Amino acid sequence: SYASDTRSTLPASGSLSGVRFDLAATGNQTAGYFGGGDNGPSNVTTMDKLSYAGDTRSTLPASGCLSSARNRLAAIGNSTAGYFAGGGTTTTMDKISYASDTTAAVPGAALSQTRREMGAVSSLFAGDSLKNPPDPTPTSTTSNGTGPPPNTGYFGGGDPGSRTTMDKLSYASDTTAAVPGADLSLGRSGLAATGNSTHGYFGGGGPGSKTTTDKVTYASDTSAAVPGANLSLGRSLLAATGNQTAGYFGGGQPGPRSTMDKLTYSSDITAAVPGANLTLARHSLAATGNQTAGYFAQGNPGPKTTIDKLTYASDTTVAVPGAALSATRSYLAATGNSTHGYFGGGRSFGSPIATMNKLSYASDTSAAVPGAALSLARYGLAATGNQTAGYFGGGQPGPRSTVDKVTYASDTTA
Repeated sequence: SYASDTRSTLPASGSLSGVRFDLAATGNQTAGYFGGGDNGPSNVTTMDKLSYAGDTRSTLPASGCLSSARNRLAAIGNSTAGYFAGGGTTTTMDKISYASDTTAAVPGAALSQTRREMGAVSSLFAGDSLKNPPDPTPTSTTSNGTGPPPNTGYFGGGDPGSRTTMDKLSYASDTTAAVPGADLSLGRSGLAATGNSTHGYFGGGGPGSKTTTDKVTYASDTSAAVPGANLSLGRSLLAATGNQTAGYFGGGQPGPRSTMDKLTYSSDITAAVPGANLTLARHSLAATGNQTAGYFAQGNPGPKTTIDKLTYASDTTVAVPGAALSATRSYLAATGNSTHGYFGGGRSFGSPIATMNKLSYASDTSAAVPGAALSLARYGLAATGNQTAGYFGGGQPGPRSTVDKVTYASDTTA
């Protein structure tokens, strides 16, 4: 037990199915798998599964055993599969799929030469959540892709004065500093942003309804305009979100617009996708989502109550009435993690509000979370975050420099 640095010996129900040595083991967050080895007279193909929840062992049938009997092998894996390699006089790599508890040799993954008594390691070893890449966090200002992204957020542009300023927020220390090398290529407000694990994209804005899209490289804290990624038409007061491969910029004015542009990160090219257009033309909305869908909420004129769900796999958008926010508003901001989105602040019929709504992606429903309300009512703000917290910064009236931190585990804001 890691918590107390104490050891207990499991009863027979948690013991291996038979005596053996020179076996290998790996697992994920729910179970461990012990494969192969030598039981004295001979090598075995046996695979034992230890369920952590009950400290109980089951022996997998032939479909879950190694493809050949061997000992002195090595094992490694991630949260979905384990790999048992080498041993004896073989190069064989067997893959056990945890979802089905079935094992098969994968010839393309065979070792480069016959060997045994080797070591194995991986950044995803044992399905450790601290080593696994964080779940992506598409938000109104960033959508992190796979891989370990930098633990930072970026706030760019804004009023008054149509700013070019880029501020970098460190989540680890809750501190913010300007990064002049990442300043936008031209001053503007009313823009939108999204991105993946390596780059952020800031698109549109005013004055003058820009099409400009700037690309921020996180590794160097530098920014540059990428003409191929420009929006299909100039607009401001739009919203953006996305997944690890593409960003989506929706709505805006003048118009208002229902237009949805898709920015493909691999090519830095943007194109309109009419099938993904918003169900209602609007501006001053907010967006966030997970790796499969984005949610575009509220906006003007109205203000609207509508929430549209954009499914990335099909590039189609539909309204989801059950996800409507508790307060009708515009000029709000949104961020979230892989399971929930948070929509905060905004303006309702001329008055700034502090309300925070939590949207559950699994059920497409939302509810107000009073404990997560912003520390002061404001609108025209921006938001981003990581897997554990969201940050809502700036806004009117003021303008404000205030940043509020929403802790997802407790649904509280400070």
